Amino acid sequence: MLLILTYSLISIFIAWIWVDYFRLIDIHNKNSLFHAVAAFLLGGSSVFVVFGVHAYALDNGGLSINGNLFNDLAFAIVQVGMLEEFSKIAAFGVFFLFFRNHLKEPIDYLMYVSICALGFSAVEHVLYFNQNGPEIINGRAILSTVGHMFDTSIIAYGLILFRFKPENHSILTVLLCFLLASLAHGIYDFFLMYPPLEQVGWIFTVLYFLITISVFSVILNNSINNSPYFSYKEIIDSSFVFRRLFSYYAVIFLAQFLLTLLDHTLEWSLFSLVWSVVFSGTIIILTIGRLSRFNLIKGRWEKIKLEFPFKFNSDQSRSRISIKGENYNEAHINPFMETYFYLKPISPQSRYLQSRRDRKSVV
Repeated sequence: MLLILTYSLISIFIAWIWVDYFRLIDIHNKNSLFHAVAAFLLGGSSVFVVFGVHAYALDNGGLSINGNLFNDLAFAIVQVGMLEEFSKIAAFGVFFLFFRNHLKEPIDYLMYVSICALGFSAVEHVLYFNQNGPEIINGRAILSTVGHMFDTSIIAYGLILFRFKPENHSILTVLLCFLLASLAHGIYDFFLMYPPLEQVGWIFTVLYFLITISVFSVILNNSINNSPYFSYKEIIDSSFVFRRLFSYYAVIFLAQFLLTLLDHTLEWSLFSLVWSVVFSGTIIILTIGRLSRFNLIKGRWEKIKLEFPFKFNSDQSRSRISIKGENYNEAHINPFMETYFYLKPISPQSRYLQSRRDRKSVV
């Protein structure tokens, strides 16, 4: 019982990492923690929708993994992806019924849909941690958690396009995004479930996950840029966001290390920690690095690209990997947008500026 409680607290903390992330990037019209808690609880309860469908419909007559490519792909997309995405968006639907007037800008939809997904994943975490042990905590804390948010955010993006982009004002847009979310979720699980990929499937899953991060970052950026409350004076301190998320995940690494000490030797636990730092740590750096970078331009809709969140830079002396996205921290200059200032000549002998002038900064 104590171990279950520990896993539950860790799962809630993992969810809090990303709830806090949304609170940091929700800069134009702040949302309350009360609504976040409500969305989280609804998302957690949506797991029972999946349990119920399996118990009454799928366990006796549904698909099952058998090594056949098309069968297993259908299982992953329909029986896993579509069912879980339906349960999560159903939780958001209940939230929408009670707090519809609270959803005023695109990021609101993205935030609360993602928090519903965090509630769902938190319950899953407890079940998987209890079944497989603490060794999987770091991996699930980044891959499964962000993966659940991304998949359901595709549906949220359909709702955003429906409400805030007039040319996409069609219910077919929302339906298409639901199908894409089910497909995205199913592909992620397929690489892990398909028996012929048992030894190498995790490699495809990680590569696929990194591509989804680039898509997620564009969805987030577009949602912020198209807020009806948009102001260039409201900024996201990307360095602060990165440091906050990094410190949170350092706590997760420590928690996994301490829990592995309960069942293993110090040497084995240290080896596991080093492996986690190299493997999960690299994924975490790439993920939080890309998701902390924003290019704030009012009304801009960036095109979604399927690409990795990093790139290789090379010159004559060395080659290095860098994270994509705007790497200049706009917190340094944006507070001075649309403010008045005095423009004075450096030299009194200047022919262009004879005296001090009043000016207003622009974008």
